[in-house]
Amino acid sequence: MSSGNRSDTGLQERRVYSKFRRPDLIDIGNMRPGVSRDRILEAWLVTRLSGDQAVYRTSNSQLYFCDPASGETSAVLRQVFLALKVSRRIERVGIDALGAIFVGMKVVIEPVELPVISAALRLSGIAVESLEL
Repeated sequence: MSSGNRSDTGLQERRVYSKFRRPDLIDIGNMRPGVSRDRILEAWLVTRLSGDQAVYRTSNSQLYFCDPASGETSAVLRQVFLALKVSRRIERVGIDALGAIFVGMKVVIEPVELPVISAALRLSGIAVESLEL
């Protein structure tokens, strides 16, 4: 390893970056004409998620997550909705102009429900972040 990656104590410095930076104009400009800004932001967001994280987008009150093949995350959310006595539809997120390629899931979460849902997901090993996009 090069000396630029080590501190004076010999321990490797941890390099931290945010993969949830806002999309650049070039990101938006490369999308097909006629695709809504919201669809572009959704595609940008879900392609950066991993299985152990979820993102709550405050501007549209939606929670985005990747569900494993077992459907474990969706099952946790359904149990919380049942306990809250609310009915919500969990949808797949399409990332292409035709809506044929799906990556990730989304569901509407009211701001007052967010603390309960965040706690349930954290207990399941899923970190929840909030973004204003």
